[in-house]
Amino acid sequence: MQFTINKETFLEGLNKVIKVISSKHSIPILQGILIEVTMDMLVVTGSDATETVRYAIPVDDKNLTVLSEGKAVLPRNLVEIVKKFKKEIQVSTDGPNCQIISGKSDFVIITLDAEEYPKFNNFHLNNTPTVTYSGNEFRDLIRKTAFSASTSEVRPLLTGVCVEVSGGYCSLVCTDSHRLSRVSKPTKSDKDFKLVIPAKSLDNASRVFSDEDVELYHNQQQVLLKNGNTLYLSRLLEGNYPDTSRLVPTEHQNKLTIMRQDLYDGLDALKSLSLSADDNKGGIVKLHINGAAHLSTNQSQKGKGKIEVPYNAYEGEEDFTISFNVKYLQDALKSIDKDEVDLCFSGQMRPFVVVPDEEELQLILPVRTA
Repeated sequence: MQFTINKETFLEGLNKVIKVISSKHSIPILQGILIEVTMDMLVVTGSDATETVRYAIPVDDKNLTVLSEGKAVLPRNLVEIVKKFKKEIQVSTDGPNCQIISGKSDFVIITLDAEEYPKFNNFHLNNTPTVTYSGNEFRDLIRKTAFSASTSEVRPLLTGVCVEVSGGYCSLVCTDSHRLSRVSKPTKSDKDFKLVIPAKSLDNASRVFSDEDVELYHNQQQVLLKNGNTLYLSRLLEGNYPDTSRLVPTEHQNKLTIMRQDLYDGLDALKSLSLSADDNKGGIVKLHINGAAHLSTNQSQKGKGKIEVPYNAYEGEEDFTISFNVKYLQDALKSIDKDEVDLCFSGQMRPFVVVPDEEELQLILPVRTA
């Protein structure tokens, strides 16, 4: 293969695929970047066997010119090499050797056999996608849910986000059994389905996608996300996702209406002290409402803290107290865009919810304290 390409154009594609490539992967070929060149386009691919990213760069004789077709697998440090270049880049292969020239810089890199690289399954691309959202809408859906996924493989399904389309709505639910995030958006899809997609895959996809529409395709084992010239393929998690609807309280005894930033800042002021409590196994903050709303921490080696936070309204019993993980509530508040939120409580040891609007909900389990 032989082609000339603009540095920024090449780097954009490489940065998209590098996110799924590990230099420590047990399969050597997957430690590299697959480059495929035809007279119409250049395609760069990265994969870790469970998720794959492909980015196509069309030939336009301005940013990319192709002299001959071919394909090769180059090491992932190609990205670092390209970053150092300041001019357009000329790439050519001769057997296992790949020569890369830019200005006065000249590199010769040993390639791997592209025929050994796993084949990409771009299924159903000629069919109508099951769900379509704008790039911004897609990023918002992931930003508001994926952080609640479990990082433990003890229950693999909880490392994923449950995506369900039913009744004209697309709902995303994610839980690690200590907290839960749920968001729903209207969709024009006329096909009802339910998938569990690894949260890590969705998070990576949201980072590499542009503002163009995101189209979702799927079969029984995989999901394919298309965003402009970028394709993101991921395996699906097997099994039935837990029924989380019974976890969400349908009624509440107390409701605190508060400015999101005021609550977040109060938690942030106490965070370091709370984390140092209970032999550095803390992170617990107590909310007490009795005419005023106070946040406080347990005693630690560094001391303890208490802060009053202003609120807009409160309904329910006075002298109410609940304890919770400070990080969980801060993560929930960071995912919300509305300035004002409702915290709805059903008791000191019952899950409470943070509700900015009808389409979005964050649930957190309380912590028992002395």
